[in-house]
Amino acid sequence: MAVALSIFPILVQHILHATFIQQNSATIQSNLLAIAILLFIFGLSNFVGHYLMRKAGNHLCMQLNTDLFNTLLNLPVQHYQYLDKQQTTHSALSSIKQISQSAMRIITTLVRDSLIIISLIFCLFWIERDFALLVLLLIPFATIILQVIQGQHSANLRSDTPTLNKLANHLQRSMKNFRQIRLYGGQHQEYQRLKKEALSLQDNESQQVNYKTFIALLCQLVMLFIAVAIVYLMTQQSLRGHFTLDQIGAFVMASLLLITPVRRLAGISRTLHNEQNHLERIFSLLDLNADSDHNHKTIAEVAGKLTFEHVCFFDHKPEKAVLNRINLEITPKKTVAIVCKDKQICSRLIDLLLGFYQPETGKMLLENVPFTEIKQADLLAQFALVSHDSVILNEKVAGNIAYGVTRCAHEASITAAAQAALASEFIREMPNGLQTRVDENGASMTNEQWQKIEIARALLKNAPILIMDNVWFQSSAHTSFNKALTKLIQNRTTILVMQAMPATRKNIDHVYLLEQGMINEK
Repeated sequence: MAVALSIFPILVQHILHATFIQQNSATIQSNLLAIAILLFIFGLSNFVGHYLMRKAGNHLCMQLNTDLFNTLLNLPVQHYQYLDKQQTTHSALSSIKQISQSAMRIITTLVRDSLIIISLIFCLFWIERDFALLVLLLIPFATIILQVIQGQHSANLRSDTPTLNKLANHLQRSMKNFRQIRLYGGQHQEYQRLKKEALSLQDNESQQVNYKTFIALLCQLVMLFIAVAIVYLMTQQSLRGHFTLDQIGAFVMASLLLITPVRRLAGISRTLHNEQNHLERIFSLLDLNADSDHNHKTIAEVAGKLTFEHVCFFDHKPEKAVLNRINLEITPKKTVAIVCKDKQICSRLIDLLLGFYQPETGKMLLENVPFTEIKQADLLAQFALVSHDSVILNEKVAGNIAYGVTRCAHEASITAAAQAALASEFIREMPNGLQTRVDENGASMTNEQWQKIEIARALLKNAPILIMDNVWFQSSAHTSFNKALTKLIQNRTTILVMQAMPATRKNIDHVYLLEQGMINEK
């Protein structure tokens, strides 16, 4: 593109020379054909450049997206409590897309327009050295003036915001205090105060806008004066015979071609300033520290023994005592129910059992090894979870059974897990069996069917410790769900976390009541 643009003024000079001096039609035709070829090359280069820019932008966007996914999926769990998940994810993905496009556009502008300016400067030197030096000296000056003009225009666009915010806050405060204002008959007084403040703010704003407009107008007049001076000097040189008509045409053409790349380069700083908020939003998330398993122990065989030693844990938002100096030992292959009416405390208790949170004081141990000394991946490998709420993790039935560490399981093992969970009957009735797609809300299946899918998932993982979140045997003793649950809890340590006392205490060895952080056996 740079080479094509630098040759274009020279061809214009040859056409003007052949037209007004040589009057050679063959030269005119050959140069016009060369201009057509140059325009085709320029257009093709422009298309290829935009294609490569989009491709590079998409690659950068994917890299940032994968870094964001990796960071957000491996954050310490307490971060999820304070993040506005919907707003965070939407704004982060939008910012990444915006930044990726802007970054490639800025890099392309810097490289392309710098090369174009350099090539056109060489072209100007070839046409007329003295005027080329003048233009070369004026380019930095013109860039600064353009930045000032663009900055003043942006400031004018933003000047209304603080004024309206201040006035709106005062008006909201007046509306909030309507009882006192009306009680004492202060409506007219408040109206006068608001009107006076609006006029004052409007006057200040007008002064600022007038000043910025004056600066922008002054810069434009300076640019116009420079252009007139250059035209005047060119005219004088032409009258003296030092500057021919064809040179003037080529010089004017090259100078006009310089305007667009100089303007684009001048706008880069404004683009960077506009993208600052997007950059801050992205890197505030990417800089969050993910969980690390360095220097932690691996744990081999686990029978399912869990121990609480003087465990204290408080949920700080809101301030609640979850566990207060709890001593509890859960022996392997036993079933223990912990009943707590508070749903949030039940959720925090499950997070503690899974090692997502650490107690303020005391220790939690697995097979007499503190949680803090075990790699999190190894700790989580010892647990399976069945929840009362439908948890859809994949778009297919098979993907919901074989998920995560078991995603590469053979279809035979997935089918065996589904049969053991007594889920194969309704799966066979689905259009595509295990490969049937399910919607995001799980509306195509009942809640009991989803719980059987979770039982199949837990059976496939085959972890030694099972956590039941508000799920237990149903009142009817002969339901298929009860049979599936019986198979699941066999030879496992089962911890039942409930908000109400289980309907049946069948297969439960101990029941504990958790109230105000204290735990008592019932």
